[in-house]
Amino acid sequence: MKKILFLIMVVGMSVMIAACSSETSGDNGAEASDGETFVIKAGHAASQDNFQNASFEKFKELVEENSDGRIEVEIYPNSQLGGEREMIEAIQLGNLTMAAPSSAPLASFSNEMLLWDLPYLFPDAETAHRVLDGEVGQKVLDSLEENGLKGLVYWENGFRHFTNNVRPVSSTDDLGGIKMRTLENPLQVEAWNAAGVNATPIAFNELYSALQQGTVDAQETPLALMYNMKYYEVQDYLTLTEHMYSPWPVIISPTFYDSLPEDLQQVVFDAALESREYNRQLSANDEAAALQLLVDEGMEVVELTEEEKAGFKSKMEVVYEEIAEKAGQELFDDLMGELNQ
Repeated sequence: MKKILFLIMVVGMSVMIAACSSETSGDNGAEASDGETFVIKAGHAASQDNFQNASFEKFKELVEENSDGRIEVEIYPNSQLGGEREMIEAIQLGNLTMAAPSSAPLASFSNEMLLWDLPYLFPDAETAHRVLDGEVGQKVLDSLEENGLKGLVYWENGFRHFTNNVRPVSSTDDLGGIKMRTLENPLQVEAWNAAGVNATPIAFNELYSALQQGTVDAQETPLALMYNMKYYEVQDYLTLTEHMYSPWPVIISPTFYDSLPEDLQQVVFDAALESREYNRQLSANDEAAALQLLVDEGMEVVELTEEEKAGFKSKMEVVYEEIAEKAGQELFDDLMGELNQ
């Protein structure tokens, strides 16, 4: 009889404990995960001296502080974890948590991302920020989810410019015979071939050696990246084309993000937003400084007139119709509408 009474008491206490536990944990189980810690493994292709690394460091600081140490962020710069396309694929496979690649290689995973490959799309950084942070920019980020990627925000890489080691270039007439590296995107190749070069895609982490060995004569990147990657050692002439604004879409594994309790999801998203503003200020500061540093290193600079820029645009806009078709005509029209607001 005593044994039976004891068993009844044990069962009763177990039921009460289970009920209390259920009430405490809530519907999403966030509180039940309070003791769990998470690691964000973030990779990028820029050097440790580039402001992209500083942007990740700011993100790390915000996430670790605001999560009370429940999330740790590990940063791997300088293509330690592979080129940009390799890092994108690593996120899909669950081998990497986060990256901020150029938008061009992401276009292989989302046709909508091709919109940011339109030559001479944005007249200035302020317009780019308004559009990227607006409805069209968000739709492009959302399109990544179909391919195992989650877009958070857009950081800034900056306006891209042209360098080569053959001759000073002030018009498309000067491009003949120049072998040029482009981003890993066929429409980038098409646009530059239309301008007059012999274009070929090469991974960013292979670019310096390709220039050094003469595989290509020319490349195009933002000024700060040119300086940090020491392209002035293998390039003589810089043309300020401003032919394309280059964003860095900040992407994260949706599997990882969805595994976080809701409060930590908010911490990650808020840190991405706050570091975006930090990143853009760094970009503006570094671009101004980098031009003088490149001159100091001996590069000859050609500054184009608006008429000369229009000559580049007239050749390179051959890809507009194809990009509109691939990205979706409706989204393309929405983008043009936002630009004209």
